[in-house]
Formats: sequence, structure tokens, C-alpha cells
Amino acid sequence: MILALISLLVAPSDAATVKVSAWSASSSAPASDARNFEATNLGDGKQSTAWAEGEDGAGLGSWVMAEFGEPKTVATIAVWGSHWYNVEYFGHYARPKVIVAEYADGKTEEFTLQDEQKPQVLKLKAPVQTASVKLRVKAVYPGRGVDSGLSEVKFFDTSATGPFAAAAVSASSVAAADADGSYAGENASDGIVDSMWCEGNKGSDGTGEWLDLSLGRSQSVSAVKVRSGGPTMDLFKAVNRPTAATLRFADGSTESITLKDMLFEQTFTFAARTTDRVKVSFTGVKKGEKYDDMCVSEITFVP
Repeated sequence: MILALISLLVAPSDAATVKVSAWSASSSAPASDARNFEATNLGDGKQSTAWAEGEDGAGLGSWVMAEFGEPKTVATIAVWGSHWYNVEYFGHYARPKVIVAEYADGKTEEFTLQDEQKPQVLKLKAPVQTASVKLRVKAVYPGRGVDSGLSEVKFFDTSATGPFAAAAVSASSVAAADADGSYAGENASDGIVDSMWCEGNKGSDGTGEWLDLSLGRSQSVSAVKVRSGGPTMDLFKAVNRPTAATLRFADGSTESITLKDMLFEQTFTFAARTTDRVKVSFTGVKKGEKYDDMCVSEITFVP
């Protein structure tokens, strides 16, 4: 159906993303079929691109390194193992089983990952101040091919500033998973622009469907950022897109927003509310050219 893979929420509600200024790797597989496997793919916010090592064997000892430009606080790391372009790609590449994180001072920490197509959230024993993090592959789950891969890596600190995602999401309905993966509500707030929630109500075009986004704790919200439809222009036009929505906060107050029919992120500001959840009900929909499912790629909030 549509390019989208299983995604779970990974960003703590009381943390901000640590910006990476440079990526490097021990090696990268040669480009093929107009796809490259450079380390920079790990920070592009897309699960359809990936880094793959180009060494002999299963890639044991291969590494990627994120540099922050100056010492930053890192408390949590989220890792998308293998290649998430679709389910077939995920099984083709070897998936990291044990990763060793090395910080700028030479100290290390070891993490064991599950062999599942979901983000692996690595919580450090204690937050560290570091200018870089190197992730080294110590053990792998074998794939059908010879290369190990990662699709995305994100770092989080302990601050509560900047845009943030939901801590949990429930949806009125969900389109059935297919060979491209899941369309679960969590996809709408996972920090990945090319995953999406698609509603599964076959009796409607998506009007009246909703997402209930829990923020994990009560906090101030003064704006919402929305990417509607699919992640590419072709997919954006193929699916139904919301044109209007109502935001309902924990105190019962509401805000109505009107969305332009555009691929890119839109920001809507309003009087700040202190709330622990926001329910987004879609009140207007534009029909797609191919599918009758309404989709939303991403929703985040601004304090």
C-alpha cells in the first residue's frame, strides 16, 4: 500500500533532541539502485534511508559516530536497527544485537537489542556530558544478506525545551498492516517523517476519525506542528488528507485549525494550555487519488 513501517514512540516527554553536527563511520557499503548507505542517512529523520557497513563478514566491530560540535548532555539513545524501507529490507540486513556506546572520554556502555522491527530505546545508566557518541556493533542477528545496517539514530538530553512528541497515542481506527509495515497511531508522533498513521474506517473518508495523544505529564502547550498525508508528493496525493481538525485539551477547551493542502509541516499557535493530553479530531478531509484512507505523517507540540 504505502511506504510506512512499524514505529514506536521514542522521545521522552521531558527531553529534547540533541542535534548532531557530523556523522562518520568505519565503512559504508557501495551505493546501489540509486541508494547510498552513508552514515549521514542516520540523522535525516527518514526510515527509508539507511547506513550499511561495507566490511567483510557480518560487520562485527563496525561503527558509526555522531559528533555534536561541543559537549552535550545525552541521557537516551534511540536506534532503528537494519533497513526500514520495507519488511523485506528489514530481514535482508543483519540487525545489531549488542551495541557498545563509547563517549568522548573513552568510557563505554553496552546495550543488548531485541530482534524486532521497532525502535530500540537505550537508556544510559546516567546522563553523560560528551561531544560525541560512537556506536560499535559487537554482535548481530543475521540477515539474508551480508551487511549490517541502521536506519536512524536519535539522541535525547534531559531538558524540556523545544518541540516534543507524544508519550503515547491511541487512534479511532488503523488501516491494516501490509508488506510495507504498520500504520499505527504511534507513527504520527515518532519523529520520523516517512512513517504515518492511516485510519482504517472503510465506511468513511476519515472525517470524524481521531488521534488521542498523551503527553506523559501535564505541561504547557502553545502550538502544534502537523505533517498531513504521505511523506512524498506521490504518496501525499495518493491518500486522503485532513483539511480541518479540532484540538481538545484536558480541561475541555478546544481549538480549531484549518490545514492547507501541502506536503510540508504546518504550525498552528494558540493561547497556551497546561494539559497532559491533546485529542485531535479531524473534521474535514480531501480525497486522495488512489487510496481512501486518511493519513497523517507527524504531530508534535511546542511548549
